[in-house]
Amino acid sequence: MNGLKQLRHGHALLICLALLIGTGRAAAGDNAQLLSVTITNGTVMLPRTVFTQTWTMTNTGTTTWTPTFSGYTMNIVGADSLGAVPPAAKTYASHTLSTYIGSGASIPPGGKATFTMSFITPETPGPVTDVFQLNNASSVYFGPTNTLQIIVTAAGSTNQYDRARAVSYANTYSGFVNSDGYFWTNGSSYATATPLSPAPASGLGDDCAHFVSCCIGSEPHVRGGGLPIASRVPPTYGEPGAAHLVNTTLIAPGYAIEVFSLTNMAPGDIVGWNWEGDTNIANLDHVTLYLGNGLLASHSASCQDVSANTWYQGSQSLAVRHLIHILDAPTMTSSIVGKNLILTWGTNWAGYNLYTATNPGPGATWTKVAKSPAIVGGYCRMTNQMSATGNAFYRLLLQ
Repeated sequence: MNGLKQLRHGHALLICLALLIGTGRAAAGDNAQLLSVTITNGTVMLPRTVFTQTWTMTNTGTTTWTPTFSGYTMNIVGADSLGAVPPAAKTYASHTLSTYIGSGASIPPGGKATFTMSFITPETPGPVTDVFQLNNASSVYFGPTNTLQIIVTAAGSTNQYDRARAVSYANTYSGFVNSDGYFWTNGSSYATATPLSPAPASGLGDDCAHFVSCCIGSEPHVRGGGLPIASRVPPTYGEPGAAHLVNTTLIAPGYAIEVFSLTNMAPGDIVGWNWEGDTNIANLDHVTLYLGNGLLASHSASCQDVSANTWYQGSQSLAVRHLIHILDAPTMTSSIVGKNLILTWGTNWAGYNLYTATNPGPGATWTKVAKSPAIVGGYCRMTNQMSATGNAFYRLLLQ
């Protein structure tokens, strides 16, 4: 009997402890409800549209949400497909795509918080989806999953470069081994690794050009921006040298130009550095992918969403920055010789054809020019006789 009484007392004690523990968990419970969004699912957009999504969430739990990237954030769940970019930089190396409470203030139970992120639609028509969920200061997900789905409409694209895919690749692989399964460990050798395994910790610049090549190029396993980046050291994809990638692969054939302000940059462009105070772009030591909003992602530092203005300049006293803007399509130049209009564009932009119309406005009918251009010194050259009776407009179309 005494033993049974002790067991009963012990059972009561366990029940009491369980209730106390359960009550404690409820008091520290995180929960949320989606109140509204600025972009509703199923919204139709043109390719290359940069837009902003804002989620308004109600704190339906019993904890207070703390601000900044180290507090309560809205995080992506799974891979990014819409070139997502937070509104501001992180001050530390990160591999997590997230955004913070917009007001910068703590949100008590019952309060409302907004979370904002920028996106860019890809080139391929059809539905594109990203999924997000709240994440607390202990990196635990909670609350509803919030789906953002855009319908990209066909628009007779003239672009070859898909900026959304370039940024999405960077968001997915900034802290991990690229989709080809290789990682450059120093300037002359590379290691084999499992794609999406953690990137090895190594010195700055070792895998930088390989990473950027995959972001902007057409790596066979996971396509990035779609530029034709040759694999100089197979089986690794792309170009392993920072200076060679920028100058020989991009600028020389006309895929990119150097600009001198971030206002002239677009998501999917490149930011590079010389470490020794050398201003010559031909001697670049390191390259990163520009994400937009003044942010960048890179290997081997394996950082994401850090500042393009301060991240490397703050740690490298002799760093000289170069801004590389990738052109969306071939640049066509014109000149007049006698009664002829001479149009030229680079031969490296495969698949483009010259079209003409009598007006450039909406609804204009563009007709393909029947004759083929002459190839002169790496350029397509088309000679068109000017008419005295009407206007003629020309454009290059990828079709």
